[in-house]
Amino acid sequence: MRFFKALLISLVVLSTSLSAAAESYLIKNATVYTSTAKGKVTNTDVLVENGKIVRVEQNIKATGDVVELDATGKFITPGLSNPSTNMGLVEIGAVSSTVDAATIEHNMGAGFNVSTAINFRSTILPQNRINGLTRAVVLPRSGDSIFAGQGSVIALHSSAKGLLNDNVAQFALYGSDGARKAGGSRAAAMQLLEQAINEAKYVRANPSRFYEGGNWQFSQSLNDLKALYPVLDRKVPLIIAADRMDDILRIVNLGKKHNIRIVIAGGGEAWLVAKELAAAKVPVIIDPINNIPEFDSLSVKFEGAGILYDAGVKVLLTGGGTHNAYLVRQSAGVAVAFGMPKTAAIEAMTINNADVFGIKNYGQIKAGMDADIVVWDGDPLELTSNPDLVLIQGEKQPLVSRATRLRDRYWDLIGNQKQGFVK
Repeated sequence: MRFFKALLISLVVLSTSLSAAAESYLIKNATVYTSTAKGKVTNTDVLVENGKIVRVEQNIKATGDVVELDATGKFITPGLSNPSTNMGLVEIGAVSSTVDAATIEHNMGAGFNVSTAINFRSTILPQNRINGLTRAVVLPRSGDSIFAGQGSVIALHSSAKGLLNDNVAQFALYGSDGARKAGGSRAAAMQLLEQAINEAKYVRANPSRFYEGGNWQFSQSLNDLKALYPVLDRKVPLIIAADRMDDILRIVNLGKKHNIRIVIAGGGEAWLVAKELAAAKVPVIIDPINNIPEFDSLSVKFEGAGILYDAGVKVLLTGGGTHNAYLVRQSAGVAVAFGMPKTAAIEAMTINNADVFGIKNYGQIKAGMDADIVVWDGDPLELTSNPDLVLIQGEKQPLVSRATRLRDRYWDLIGNQKQGFVK
Protein backbone atom coordinates (compact mmCIF):
# COMPACT_ATOMS: atom_id res chain seq x y z
CA MET A 1 0.00 0.00 0.00
CA ARG A 2 2.79 2.39 0.92
CA PHE A 3 4.50 1.57 -2.35
CA PHE A 4 1.42 2.46 -4.42
CA LYS A 5 0.89 5.65 -2.41
CA ALA A 6 4.49 6.71 -3.00
CA LEU A 7 4.17 5.84 -6.67
CA LEU A 8 1.01 7.93 -7.01
CA ILE A 9 2.69 10.91 -5.33
CA SER A 10 5.70 10.55 -7.64
CA LEU A 11 3.47 10.49 -10.71
CA VAL A 12 1.61 13.59 -9.56
CA VAL A 13 4.88 15.45 -8.97
CA LEU A 14 6.22 14.33 -12.34
CA SER A 15 3.04 15.38 -14.10
CA THR A 16 3.15 18.78 -12.41
CA SER A 17 6.79 19.35 -13.34
CA LEU A 18 6.20 18.32 -16.95
CA SER A 19 3.23 20.63 -17.31
CA ALA A 20 5.24 23.50 -15.83
CA ALA A 21 8.10 22.83 -18.23
CA ALA A 22 5.72 22.68 -21.21
CA GLU A 23 3.88 25.95 -20.46
CA SER A 24 3.62 28.29 -23.44
CA TYR A 25 4.01 32.08 -23.35
CA LEU A 26 3.14 34.87 -25.74
CA ILE A 27 4.91 38.09 -24.77
CA LYS A 28 3.36 41.03 -26.63
CA ASN A 29 4.48 44.48 -27.80
CA ALA A 30 8.01 44.53 -26.36
CA THR A 31 11.22 46.20 -27.42
CA VAL A 32 13.48 43.22 -28.11
CA TYR A 33 17.27 43.12 -28.11
CA THR A 34 17.62 40.02 -30.26
CA SER A 35 21.44 39.62 -30.25
CA THR A 36 21.08 38.77 -33.95
CA ALA A 37 21.79 40.77 -37.09
CA LYS A 38 18.38 42.42 -36.56
CA GLY A 39 19.65 44.09 -33.41
CA LYS A 40 16.86 45.91 -31.58
CA VAL A 41 13.28 45.58 -32.81
CA THR A 42 10.23 47.36 -31.43
CA ASN A 43 6.56 46.47 -30.88
CA THR A 44 7.47 42.82 -31.28
CA ASP A 45 5.93 39.62 -29.92
CA VAL A 46 7.80 36.51 -28.76
CA LEU A 47 6.09 33.10 -28.69
CA VAL A 48 7.49 30.31 -26.50
CA GLU A 49 6.37 26.69 -26.78
CA ASN A 50 7.87 23.53 -25.28
CA GLY A 51 10.85 25.42 -23.90
CA LYS A 52 11.80 26.93 -27.26
CA ILE A 53 11.33 30.28 -28.97
CA VAL A 54 9.15 29.51 -31.98
CA ARG A 55 8.24 32.96 -33.37
CA VAL A 56 9.59 36.52 -33.07
CA GLU A 57 7.45 38.96 -35.05
CA GLN A 58 4.67 41.49 -34.78
CA ASN A 59 1.00 40.75 -34.20
CA ILE A 60 1.20 37.09 -33.25
CA LYS A 61 -2.24 35.72 -32.39
CA ALA A 62 -2.54 33.46 -29.38
CA THR A 63 -3.91 29.99 -30.04
CA GLY A 64 -4.46 27.14 -27.63
CA ASP A 65 -3.38 27.18 -24.00
CA VAL A 66 -0.95 30.11 -23.99
CA VAL A 67 -0.10 32.50 -21.16
CA GLU A 68 -0.32 35.93 -22.77
CA LEU A 69 1.68 38.79 -21.26
CA ASP A 70 1.50 42.44 -22.28
CA ALA A 71 5.03 43.88 -22.37
CA THR A 72 4.16 47.31 -23.73
CA GLY A 73 6.87 49.74 -22.65
CA LYS A 74 9.09 46.85 -21.50
CA PHE A 75 12.22 45.24 -22.89
CA ILE A 76 13.28 41.70 -23.71
CA THR A 77 16.81 40.34 -23.84
CA PRO A 78 18.20 36.83 -23.95
CA GLY A 79 19.01 35.61 -20.46
CA LEU A 80 22.35 37.15 -19.55
CA SER A 81 25.54 35.21 -18.90
CA ASN A 82 28.87 35.88 -17.20
CA PRO A 83 31.96 34.13 -18.61
CA SER A 84 34.15 34.35 -15.50
CA THR A 85 32.62 33.10 -12.24
CA ASN A 86 33.14 30.55 -9.46
CA MET A 87 29.38 30.06 -9.21
CA GLY A 88 28.44 27.02 -7.17
CA LEU A 89 32.04 26.62 -6.00
CA VAL A 90 32.11 29.39 -3.38
CA GLU A 91 29.47 30.16 -0.80
CA ILE A 92 31.34 32.05 1.92
CA GLY A 93 34.87 32.91 0.92
CA ALA A 94 36.15 32.97 4.50
CA VAL A 95 34.79 29.48 5.28
CA SER A 96 37.03 26.91 3.62
CA SER A 97 34.44 24.12 3.78
CA THR A 98 32.25 26.12 1.37
CA VAL A 99 35.04 26.79 -1.15
CA ASP A 100 35.77 24.21 -3.87
CA ALA A 101 37.25 26.45 -6.57
CA ALA A 102 40.93 25.43 -6.36
CA THR A 103 43.25 22.67 -5.23
CA ILE A 104 46.82 22.61 -3.98
CA GLU A 105 47.07 18.89 -4.68
CA HIS A 106 50.47 18.11 -6.16
CA ASN A 107 50.43 17.40 -9.91
CA MET A 108 46.84 18.52 -10.38
CA GLY A 109 46.53 21.48 -12.71
CA ALA A 110 45.09 21.18 -16.21
CA GLY A 111 43.29 17.97 -15.22
CA PHE A 112 41.39 19.66 -12.38
CA ASN A 113 37.70 19.66 -13.33
CA VAL A 114 35.35 21.66 -11.09
CA SER A 115 32.06 20.31 -12.45
CA THR A 116 31.68 17.60 -9.80
CA ALA A 117 31.84 20.21 -7.02
CA ILE A 118 29.21 22.66 -8.30
CA ASN A 119 26.47 23.20 -5.73
CA PHE A 120 23.20 23.90 -7.53
CA ARG A 121 21.52 24.58 -4.18
CA SER A 122 23.84 27.50 -3.54
CA THR A 123 22.09 30.70 -2.43
CA ILE A 124 24.22 32.53 -4.99
CA LEU A 125 22.33 31.05 -7.95
CA PRO A 126 18.86 32.44 -7.18
CA GLN A 127 20.34 35.82 -6.24
CA ASN A 128 21.84 36.06 -9.73
CA ARG A 129 18.85 34.42 -11.41
CA ILE A 130 16.35 36.98 -10.15
CA ASN A 131 18.58 39.67 -11.61
CA GLY A 132 18.49 38.32 -15.15
CA LEU A 133 21.44 35.90 -15.25
CA THR A 134 20.47 32.53 -16.74
CA ARG A 135 23.82 31.00 -17.78
CA ALA A 136 27.36 31.17 -16.41
CA VAL A 137 30.81 29.87 -17.16
CA VAL A 138 32.27 28.37 -13.99
CA LEU A 139 36.06 28.59 -13.94
CA PRO A 140 38.50 27.17 -11.39
CA ARG A 141 40.86 29.31 -9.36
CA SER A 142 44.54 28.62 -9.65
CA GLY A 143 46.15 26.35 -7.06
CA ASP A 144 49.84 25.48 -7.23
CA SER A 145 50.00 25.01 -11.01
CA ILE A 146 50.15 27.64 -13.70
CA PHE A 147 47.17 25.75 -15.15
CA ALA A 148 44.04 26.21 -13.03
CA GLY A 149 41.99 23.53 -14.78
CA GLN A 150 38.82 23.04 -16.80
CA GLY A 151 35.75 25.26 -16.79
CA SER A 152 32.08 24.30 -17.08
CA VAL A 153 28.89 25.92 -18.36
CA ILE A 154 25.74 25.90 -16.25
CA ALA A 155 22.16 27.04 -16.59
CA LEU A 156 21.02 28.64 -13.36
CA HIS A 157 18.40 26.03 -12.55
CA SER A 158 17.89 25.08 -8.91
CA SER A 159 18.83 21.45 -9.57
CA ALA A 160 21.77 19.46 -10.90
CA LYS A 161 20.21 19.46 -14.37
CA GLY A 162 21.82 22.87 -14.74
CA LEU A 163 25.17 21.38 -15.74
CA LEU A 164 25.30 21.79 -19.52
CA ASN A 165 28.94 21.01 -20.32
CA ASP A 166 31.66 19.97 -17.91
CA ASN A 167 34.61 21.05 -20.07
CA VAL A 168 34.35 24.20 -22.19
CA ALA A 169 37.74 25.77 -21.56
CA GLN A 170 41.18 25.34 -20.03
CA PHE A 171 42.28 28.18 -17.75
CA ALA A 172 45.88 29.31 -17.15
CA LEU A 173 47.77 32.31 -15.80
CA TYR A 174 50.41 34.62 -17.24
CA GLY A 175 51.51 38.14 -16.34
CA SER A 176 52.57 38.77 -12.74
CA ASP A 177 50.20 36.08 -11.40
CA GLY A 178 51.65 33.50 -13.75
CA ALA A 179 55.15 34.61 -12.86
CA ARG A 180 54.49 33.90 -9.19
CA LYS A 181 53.36 30.39 -10.06
CA ALA A 182 56.54 29.86 -12.08
CA GLY A 183 59.10 30.93 -9.50
CA GLY A 184 58.97 34.68 -10.05
CA SER A 185 59.46 35.40 -13.75
CA ARG A 186 57.22 35.81 -16.78
CA ALA A 187 59.95 34.09 -18.79
CA ALA A 188 59.59 30.97 -16.64
CA ALA A 189 55.80 31.15 -16.92
CA MET A 190 55.97 31.22 -20.73
CA GLN A 191 58.48 28.37 -20.67
CA LEU A 192 56.09 26.29 -18.55
CA LEU A 193 53.19 26.97 -20.93
CA GLU A 194 55.30 26.09 -23.98
CA GLN A 195 56.75 23.01 -22.32
CA ALA A 196 53.37 21.67 -21.27
CA ILE A 197 51.91 22.12 -24.75
CA ASN A 198 54.89 20.41 -26.38
CA GLU A 199 54.80 17.55 -23.88
CA ALA A 200 51.07 17.06 -24.45
CA LYS A 201 51.72 16.85 -28.19
CA TYR A 202 54.46 14.27 -27.64
CA VAL A 203 52.40 12.09 -25.31
CA ARG A 204 49.42 12.19 -27.65
CA ALA A 205 51.62 11.23 -30.63
CA ASN A 206 53.19 8.31 -28.71
CA PRO A 207 50.38 6.83 -26.60
CA SER A 208 51.83 3.33 -26.41
CA ARG A 209 54.94 4.56 -24.58
CA PHE A 210 53.11 5.91 -21.55
CA TYR A 211 50.77 4.48 -18.96
CA GLU A 212 49.19 5.72 -15.74
CA GLY A 213 51.42 5.43 -12.68
CA GLY A 214 54.71 5.42 -14.59
CA ASN A 215 57.64 7.54 -13.44
CA TRP A 216 57.68 9.93 -16.36
CA GLN A 217 59.84 13.07 -16.21
CA PHE A 218 57.42 15.71 -17.46
CA SER A 219 56.69 19.22 -16.22
CA GLN A 220 53.06 18.21 -15.64
CA SER A 221 51.42 14.97 -14.58
CA LEU A 222 50.34 12.57 -17.31
CA ASN A 223 46.72 13.28 -16.44
CA ASP A 224 47.29 17.03 -16.79
CA LEU A 225 48.98 16.59 -20.16
CA LYS A 226 46.09 14.49 -21.44
CA ALA A 227 43.70 17.19 -20.22
CA LEU A 228 45.33 19.51 -22.76
CA TYR A 229 44.28 17.33 -25.72
CA PRO A 230 41.00 19.25 -26.27
CA VAL A 231 43.07 22.45 -26.45
CA LEU A 232 45.41 20.91 -29.03
CA ASP A 233 42.38 19.76 -31.03
CA ARG A 234 40.84 23.27 -30.86
CA LYS A 235 37.74 21.81 -29.24
CA VAL A 236 38.06 24.19 -26.30
CA PRO A 237 39.94 27.49 -25.92
CA LEU A 238 42.87 28.12 -23.62
CA ILE A 239 41.90 31.11 -21.49
CA ILE A 240 44.99 32.92 -20.25
CA ALA A 241 44.76 35.74 -17.72
CA ALA A 242 46.92 38.71 -18.72
CA ASP A 243 46.67 42.49 -18.78
CA ARG A 244 49.95 43.97 -19.99
CA MET A 245 50.21 44.73 -23.69
CA ASP A 246 53.41 42.78 -24.34
CA ASP A 247 52.10 39.83 -22.31
CA ILE A 248 49.00 39.74 -24.50
CA LEU A 249 51.06 39.80 -27.70
CA ARG A 250 53.21 36.90 -26.47
CA ILE A 251 50.08 34.88 -25.72
CA VAL A 252 48.68 35.64 -29.18
CA ASN A 253 51.93 34.38 -30.69
CA LEU A 254 51.73 31.26 -28.52
CA GLY A 255 48.34 30.52 -30.01
CA LYS A 256 49.59 31.03 -33.55
CA LYS A 257 52.65 28.87 -33.00
CA HIS A 258 50.68 25.90 -31.71
CA ASN A 259 47.46 26.49 -33.67
CA ILE A 260 45.31 26.63 -30.54
CA ARG A 261 42.35 28.83 -29.66
CA ILE A 262 43.30 31.59 -27.24
CA VAL A 263 41.03 33.78 -25.11
CA ILE A 264 42.49 36.68 -23.11
CA ALA A 265 41.00 37.23 -19.65
CA GLY A 266 41.52 40.58 -17.95
CA GLY A 267 42.83 42.49 -20.94
CA GLY A 268 43.51 45.78 -19.17
CA GLU A 269 45.80 46.97 -21.98
CA ALA A 270 44.22 44.85 -24.71
CA TRP A 271 42.86 47.97 -26.41
CA LEU A 272 46.45 48.93 -27.29
CA VAL A 273 46.76 45.82 -29.48
CA ALA A 274 43.14 45.62 -30.64
CA LYS A 275 44.09 45.25 -34.32
CA GLU A 276 46.44 42.35 -33.56
CA LEU A 277 43.79 40.60 -31.47
CA ALA A 278 41.18 41.07 -34.19
CA ALA A 279 43.52 39.74 -36.88
CA ALA A 280 44.30 36.66 -34.78
CA LYS A 281 40.60 36.21 -33.88
CA VAL A 282 41.37 36.20 -30.16
CA PRO A 283 38.36 37.10 -27.95
CA VAL A 284 38.81 39.15 -24.77
CA ILE A 285 36.98 38.74 -21.46
CA ILE A 286 36.99 42.20 -19.90
CA ASP A 287 35.33 44.16 -17.10
CA PRO A 288 35.08 47.80 -18.25
CA ILE A 289 34.66 48.95 -14.64
CA ASN A 290 38.22 47.85 -13.80
CA ASN A 291 39.85 51.23 -14.36
CA ILE A 292 42.48 51.37 -11.61
CA PRO A 293 46.00 51.29 -13.09
CA GLU A 294 48.39 48.63 -11.81
CA PHE A 295 51.88 47.70 -12.96
CA ASP A 296 50.32 45.03 -15.19
CA SER A 297 47.87 47.51 -16.71
CA LEU A 298 49.13 51.08 -16.49
CA SER A 299 47.13 52.09 -19.56
CA VAL A 300 43.76 50.61 -18.58
CA LYS A 301 40.78 52.85 -19.35
CA PHE A 302 36.98 52.83 -19.48
CA GLU A 303 36.97 53.05 -23.29
CA GLY A 304 38.87 49.76 -23.68
CA ALA A 305 35.88 47.51 -24.42
CA GLY A 306 34.52 49.91 -27.04
CA ILE A 307 37.89 50.20 -28.77
CA LEU A 308 38.20 46.42 -28.91
CA TYR A 309 34.70 46.14 -30.40
CA ASP A 310 35.38 48.84 -33.01
CA ALA A 311 38.51 46.94 -34.08
CA GLY A 312 36.52 43.75 -34.63
CA VAL A 313 37.51 41.84 -31.49
CA LYS A 314 34.86 39.53 -30.04
CA VAL A 315 34.28 41.03 -26.58
CA LEU A 316 32.90 39.08 -23.62
CA LEU A 317 31.87 41.25 -20.70
CA THR A 318 32.27 40.21 -17.09
CA GLY A 319 31.93 41.95 -13.74
CA GLY A 320 30.57 41.69 -10.25
CA GLY A 321 32.64 38.69 -9.19
CA THR A 322 30.72 35.53 -8.32
CA HIS A 323 28.21 36.52 -5.64
CA ASN A 324 27.05 39.45 -7.76
CA ALA A 325 27.84 38.10 -11.22
CA TYR A 326 24.63 39.73 -12.50
CA LEU A 327 26.42 43.08 -12.17
CA VAL A 328 27.93 42.29 -15.55
CA ARG A 329 24.93 44.36 -16.63
CA GLN A 330 26.45 47.37 -14.83
CA SER A 331 29.76 46.72 -16.56
CA ALA A 332 27.92 46.69 -19.87
CA GLY A 333 26.35 50.03 -19.02
CA VAL A 334 29.80 51.52 -18.39
CA ALA A 335 31.05 50.12 -21.71
CA VAL A 336 28.11 51.77 -23.49
CA ALA A 337 28.68 55.05 -21.68
CA PHE A 338 32.24 55.04 -23.04
CA GLY A 339 31.55 54.22 -26.66
CA MET A 340 30.36 50.64 -27.10
CA PRO A 341 27.01 50.30 -28.94
CA LYS A 342 24.22 49.03 -26.70
CA THR A 343 23.35 46.13 -28.97
CA ALA A 344 27.01 45.07 -28.96
CA ALA A 345 27.16 45.24 -25.16
CA ILE A 346 24.14 42.93 -24.88
CA GLU A 347 25.69 40.55 -27.40
CA ALA A 348 28.82 40.57 -25.21
CA MET A 349 26.69 39.15 -22.37
CA THR A 350 24.80 36.62 -24.48
CA ILE A 351 25.61 35.27 -27.95
CA ASN A 352 29.35 36.00 -27.75
CA ASN A 353 29.64 33.67 -24.75
CA ALA A 354 27.68 31.04 -26.65
CA ASP A 355 30.01 31.34 -29.65
CA VAL A 356 33.26 31.15 -27.68
CA PHE A 357 32.25 28.36 -25.31
CA GLY A 358 30.03 26.34 -27.61
CA ILE A 359 26.81 26.88 -25.62
CA LYS A 360 24.16 25.43 -27.89
CA ASN A 361 20.74 26.98 -28.57
CA TYR A 362 21.42 29.98 -26.35
CA GLY A 363 22.11 33.67 -26.63
CA GLN A 364 19.62 35.03 -29.16
CA ILE A 365 15.94 35.85 -29.38
CA LYS A 366 15.08 33.94 -32.52
CA ALA A 367 13.15 30.86 -33.53
CA GLY A 368 14.78 27.59 -32.51
CA MET A 369 16.67 28.90 -29.51
CA ASP A 370 16.12 27.72 -25.96
CA ALA A 371 13.72 30.14 -24.29
CA ASP A 372 16.24 31.84 -22.01
CA ILE A 373 14.36 35.13 -21.85
CA VAL A 374 14.25 38.10 -19.51
CA VAL A 375 11.46 40.68 -19.60
CA TRP A 376 12.73 43.92 -18.03
CA ASP A 377 10.52 46.65 -16.59
CA GLY A 378 12.88 49.28 -18.03
CA ASP A 379 16.01 49.67 -20.13
CA PRO A 380 18.09 46.54 -19.40
CA LEU A 381 21.29 48.55 -18.87
CA GLU A 382 19.74 50.94 -16.37
CA LEU A 383 20.55 50.03 -12.77
CA THR A 384 16.99 50.76 -11.65
CA SER A 385 15.50 48.24 -14.09
CA ASN A 386 14.48 44.80 -12.84
CA PRO A 387 13.16 41.59 -14.39
CA ASP A 388 9.40 41.05 -14.48
CA LEU A 389 9.86 37.56 -15.94
CA VAL A 390 12.79 35.15 -16.18
CA LEU A 391 12.56 32.00 -18.28
CA ILE A 392 15.30 29.38 -18.38
CA GLN A 393 14.84 26.86 -21.18
CA GLY A 394 11.17 27.84 -21.15
CA GLU A 395 10.65 27.31 -17.41
CA LYS A 396 9.38 30.28 -15.44
CA GLN A 397 11.71 31.05 -12.55
CA PRO A 398 10.51 32.30 -9.16
CA LEU A 399 11.79 35.82 -8.52
CA VAL A 400 12.77 34.83 -5.00
CA SER A 401 16.13 34.55 -3.26
CA ARG A 402 17.40 34.43 0.28
CA ALA A 403 17.81 38.20 0.12
CA THR A 404 14.19 38.79 -0.89
CA ARG A 405 12.93 36.41 1.81
CA LEU A 406 14.92 38.25 4.46
CA ARG A 407 13.67 41.57 3.11
CA ASP A 408 10.06 40.44 3.33
CA ARG A 409 10.51 38.91 6.77
CA TYR A 410 11.92 42.03 8.38
CA TRP A 411 10.30 44.69 6.20
CA ASP A 412 7.86 45.94 8.81
CA LEU A 413 8.01 44.78 12.43
CA ILE A 414 5.96 47.63 13.87
CA GLY A 415 3.43 46.10 16.27
CA ASN A 416 4.87 42.65 15.65
CA GLN A 417 8.40 42.75 17.06
CA LYS A 418 8.47 38.98 17.62
CA GLN A 419 8.00 38.22 13.94
CA GLY A 420 11.71 38.00 13.31
CA PHE A 421 12.21 35.34 15.97
CA VAL A 422 9.25 33.00 15.80
CA LYS A 423 9.56 31.63 12.25
